Amino acid sequence: MFWGHSNTATRHLTGLVLTVAAVTGGALDATALEVGETLSGYAELQGRQVPLPDGDWTVAGMGNNTIVSGVAGAYGTIENAVLLQLNGDKVRGIVEINTNVISVTEGWGTTDACRRDGVLAKLNLYRTAVDGFCYFVTETTRPATVGGTDAWQAAKAFAAERSYALPQEWLTVGFRLSNRQDILDARYHFDGLELGTLAPAIAVWTPESVVADSNKYAVVNDLNAWAGLTSELFESGLLGRLAEKLHGRSVPQPLALVEDGTVDPSAIGRASNAARKRALEELAADGVIRQDDLAAYFAAVDNTAPPPTIENYYQTLVAKMISFNLFRVSVDYLLAFIVTVNAAVSGYITASIVLTHSMAQIANDVAWDSYIAGQRKDGSELVEFNYIEQAAEPVS
Repeated sequence: MFWGHSNTATRHLTGLVLTVAAVTGGALDATALEVGETLSGYAELQGRQVPLPDGDWTVAGMGNNTIVSGVAGAYGTIENAVLLQLNGDKVRGIVEINTNVISVTEGWGTTDACRRDGVLAKLNLYRTAVDGFCYFVTETTRPATVGGTDAWQAAKAFAAERSYALPQEWLTVGFRLSNRQDILDARYHFDGLELGTLAPAIAVWTPESVVADSNKYAVVNDLNAWAGLTSELFESGLLGRLAEKLHGRSVPQPLALVEDGTVDPSAIGRASNAARKRALEELAADGVIRQDDLAAYFAAVDNTAPPPTIENYYQTLVAKMISFNLFRVSVDYLLAFIVTVNAAVSGYITASIVLTHSMAQIANDVAWDSYIAGQRKDGSELVEFNYIEQAAEPVS
């Protein structure tokens, strides 16, 4: 009898817990961050997790953020956290995180940085009416004015109380990931002092200057590659499963040291050639591997092919598209020639087929874009929050 009543009560209790979890966005077991807390590996807000680059990160500010574009009533409260990474008395990195407290039903739109021209790099991994994922690389200037979120104001006060130097120029990698219900919006700001004279506090970082300078181009390319590799972790983090992916480790820092005024792309990140060689030297010094074998290990590292970049991806995509279309056109021409036994007529028929297919594809894309746009009811195509030192007027 006891277990029979218990099962009934359990079903009611389970339903209550699930209902509350749905209302609160599934944040029942979320661990609240505290100002002054030190984190490594990842930060967690509302049960969603954001990967942190290697090293210790200090929670410097917490607060609620404001929707500055979109339908404010549809989204409710946004929780905002600002984390700082220190090197002595200098703030070397900033991570600002935004995530929702209340889940929605029609998605979260995108961010302007993933759409506009003028950023250094960007990639939309996917986009539908109710979910999307993109990242971007840009330069961020922190104006010498009062602005930003409550969490950012608290972080600035936190740094000022401890006499931490806070640069005004940053290289920024941003991510926007959302599904039908929830969102993770994170921006990583790096002071780039590792880059020497290319540090954003010294050098100008615009798309034009990056194209004209091979060293800047290499830096942006590697930041872009780092964002691409890190993006996989965000999808696990939105579901609260980042610990299963990281296994206690951290993602590498994205920037490399500069020697002789040039950037060595092979020195960027924990898995870089330089980092691997240093790790091998430590293993040899500890007696784990023999000193006599060290040269062979170094040769193996040097012979490793570099990871593919976004450029490699697009070059391969273009090559595949060209080869497929050449094959398709050749088949169309061959079939037309078999029927007509006339080269000129076959060429005309093939050209007509290619033109018709191209127009149909464009019409199909336009129709799908219109359909997707029409699916949004309580949301907006562009949903923006306040960010560091931005003080836009909130929507009403």
